[in-house]
Amino acid sequence: MRDVNNRIMRDWVVFISVVEARSFTTAARKLHCSIASVSKTISRLEDILGVILLSRNAHKVDITAAGYVTYTRAKEIRQSWQELFSEISNRDDRIKGKIRFSAPSVLCELAANHWALDYMRRNPAAKVQLLSRDRTELTLASPEFDDLVLKSGVTDSPDLVHQSIGNVRFRLYASPDYIRKNELIKSPEDLNSHWIMKVDHPFLRYPLTFTNGEETSELTILNDTSLTSNNVPAMLNMALSGAGVCLALPDWVASRHVSSGELEMVLPEWKLPEMPVWLVWRYRENYSALFHDFRNFIAGQWKTLSMAPLSGMQSDSA
Repeated sequence: MRDVNNRIMRDWVVFISVVEARSFTTAARKLHCSIASVSKTISRLEDILGVILLSRNAHKVDITAAGYVTYTRAKEIRQSWQELFSEISNRDDRIKGKIRFSAPSVLCELAANHWALDYMRRNPAAKVQLLSRDRTELTLASPEFDDLVLKSGVTDSPDLVHQSIGNVRFRLYASPDYIRKNELIKSPEDLNSHWIMKVDHPFLRYPLTFTNGEETSELTILNDTSLTSNNVPAMLNMALSGAGVCLALPDWVASRHVSSGELEMVLPEWKLPEMPVWLVWRYRENYSALFHDFRNFIAGQWKTLSMAPLSGMQSDSA
């Protein structure tokens, strides 16, 4: 019922925005969603009410007589909802309440757990529920969207709000012992003669495109000396054990092992594409102080983590 009520309120907000903007495009930009999502919302309201609310063509959007009556009532509904929400949720400006935060399992295990605890220590009246999730597909109906989700990769949810917070940098890593005992790796093609631990992620599907200045190389491992897993810590541990080259670890995962000398970067001059990272949530007319503050906190934590330099880095040709 909660999800249904949220969608109904959002539909009214979308309708009001289109009427006031006289444009699907402008409304979509204001609401941070796709034009297709706005159009689908208007069609859904028209189907529910059994009337045409908006007359639209290639040049403009006009409101019908039924649409004008609906617009007036919709504004009253929105105002009542805002007053109710304000009365029960915003009696003071303290950061308080409970928020659900979903993130990839590797982030939960190595970083987000510390973020959640740190945030609650700073804000004793706030409670964070940390949820591990590794699915890449998300829709408005996904259960994680009670509150906030950190998601990587291509966005595929036009009905949700997306905030870009940076990128994941991927590189190749191996233990110094493995590098010393095996053939020198001078180009991406040389990886075909090595044991490979490949991280299984849609963003890292073959062929992988490497760039080195103006030079480009596309790689597909052709031999059978490759272990693939979607478990990043498992691939990390294999690389640390000297089993082969990990293709590819996020820099933030490898950084402390590079600093300690346990890992070295392979082909440091060759770059892989960076994967975008997003904070994603359902659209609401009103957000709590907790939501705003926690969202900004997570964005700052990710920026600090992802942009940390790789100290102690060595190349495979040293």
